Amino acid sequence: MPLKQELVAACTGHWKTEMFQAPFEAPASCLYGCCCICCASYQQRSELLDITGEPYVCCAGLCPCGPLGEPQDRACLFLEVCCCPGLALSANRFMVQTRFDKENTACDDCIITGTCLFVCALDIARCFIDIPRELDFIADCLVMSVQGCMHAQQQIEIDEIKKNGWSGMNPMILQSMPPSQQHMFQKVGMNGGHPHPAMMGAPQQQMHMG
Repeated sequence: MPLKQELVAACTGHWKTEMFQAPFEAPASCLYGCCCICCASYQQRSELLDITGEPYVCCAGLCPCGPLGEPQDRACLFLEVCCCPGLALSANRFMVQTRFDKENTACDDCIITGTCLFVCALDIARCFIDIPRELDFIADCLVMSVQGCMHAQQQIEIDEIKKNGWSGMNPMILQSMPPSQQHMFQKVGMNGGHPHPAMMGAPQQQMHMG
């Protein structure tokens, strides 16, 4: 998910696994995201919300228009993943990048941007000429493959956080977030490096260490 320039500068952490390598590191997660993106995105977002302790906001605040930018009942996540599965997956990525400080690699950017450009080019060309069905199949396979890779890469990070715990958002990233989200984070205790213990995601015996 492309980030605003302020967030790009603030996110400096590295992914545990690059997107291109994710299918080899987590093949089950990749297949899950490829074949059932709605269920995969729902489950992943639920894990993210449980780890951070923040309330549900449609598309993680990527489209803060009216009530879409305000906390809602978590049951609304079901509608999000069914109606906008691609955006829901991107919102999960936005959460992973901003909450856990992860920046896209050049390879990640090329994969995501190249897929978007290919699909957009087909849609534009469709307005003027008949597109062979084979190209549509290629586009569908490409989108599904990238979705699986994105989901797997993100899930690897989530599993790592659940195993080792989470120390809170990078203060620089928090300051680069929209004011409405900053206010929401402050209300739930995500004040830049000092989360409430319930948000850390690590086992209790690990949270009491150091």
